[in-house]
Amino acid sequence: MARASIVAGIILVGVLAAGGGLVYKLRSGASKHAEGAAYVPMEAVQIVEAREEPWTPTADIVGTVFAKRSVTVRNELAGVVRFVGFDSGDEIKEGQVVLRQDDATEQADLNAAKAAVRIAEANLSQAESEIALAEIEYNRMAGIESKAIAGVELDRARTKLDSAKADRSRWMAEADQATAHVAQVQARLEKLTLKAPFRARAGLRTVHEGQYLKEGTDIVQLQELTDTIFLDFAIPQEYAPRVKVGTTVMADAPLLGDGPVKITVAAIDATVNTDTRNLRIRAVVDNAKGNLVPGMSIQVRVPIDEPKQLVAVPSTAIRRAAFGDSVFVITTDKDKDGHESLVAHQRFVTLGQATGEDVIVAKGLKVGERVAAAGSFKLRDGALVMDKPPEEPEKKQSAEAGKSEETSAAAVK
Repeated sequence: MARASIVAGIILVGVLAAGGGLVYKLRSGASKHAEGAAYVPMEAVQIVEAREEPWTPTADIVGTVFAKRSVTVRNELAGVVRFVGFDSGDEIKEGQVVLRQDDATEQADLNAAKAAVRIAEANLSQAESEIALAEIEYNRMAGIESKAIAGVELDRARTKLDSAKADRSRWMAEADQATAHVAQVQARLEKLTLKAPFRARAGLRTVHEGQYLKEGTDIVQLQELTDTIFLDFAIPQEYAPRVKVGTTVMADAPLLGDGPVKITVAAIDATVNTDTRNLRIRAVVDNAKGNLVPGMSIQVRVPIDEPKQLVAVPSTAIRRAAFGDSVFVITTDKDKDGHESLVAHQRFVTLGQATGEDVIVAKGLKVGERVAAAGSFKLRDGALVMDKPPEEPEKKQSAEAGKSEETSAAAVK
């Protein structure tokens, strides 16, 4: 009985000691918290002012690249292919022979036509001689007294002269006809030899030597090679008044460079397409490197309204999320003791288009308001901040944060 009382007493003393220790610990922790309540961690961020920038509302449209000159080479005359002067994808010079058809028959016709010309010219020369002789005879008879020569003889001489002149006219006509036939055969020969009309890039080759071609067979497509190339795009008719010859638009494609490139409108179609109600626009793009190929698509940004003055902030200030885009506005707040501090307040905004490294804020922010830029990813609403030098990049802060988290995780393990 006495032993049980002693055990119970020991347990009671232990419980009381544990309770006293817990109370002391709680009071001690509360005291320390009260003493450290004045210290709140501050985040270092780059603080910038929202500024006013001119901004032109635009629409993104897909354009198509076209060569300045493009032709599909076709044969005018049927025949057998004897020579092909290109291969698929070759660069062809102006005047280079693209294809030659069999011309043996035309060559023979040309030789015969030239021979006919020579015969006609010889006959014409003979007719000239006969005319000259007839004129001499007629003039001699006409100079003799009328009583010494019969009138019939004079008439016969005149008729002979007229006949010689008629022969000359006939042979002249035959010479002209023979010459025309030569030109006709030469024209046929030229049509059997197809040449490139300008410096171009050849398409895929689909014809070969010995192949018979019907009239109008597609032989190859040629796309002119120039330092500049056309970019065509269509805009809705309501945007037409905003685009004129000389208007600058932005084109964006990986082949044009790292960012959007300024291009100039060179021509506008005379009519609106009756099916789509779109107006076709043509711009000129630099293509000295030959990166652009006809048929490629390029995104074009076209102005659709007059320029406006809007608020712009660095892209690093924008915090994007599924529930909305926001920025952290930095204000100077005072605590109950009158101490001033920089405080970040999250504010949702409506964004416009990006302009280089900046982003247009259409709604939610005023010019001159301070926002957190580099380092804003660390903030939360109500966080205390301090300004940091602008040369510290956000990537460096992200990397340091990542390393810190990895170190902490390793320490926990």
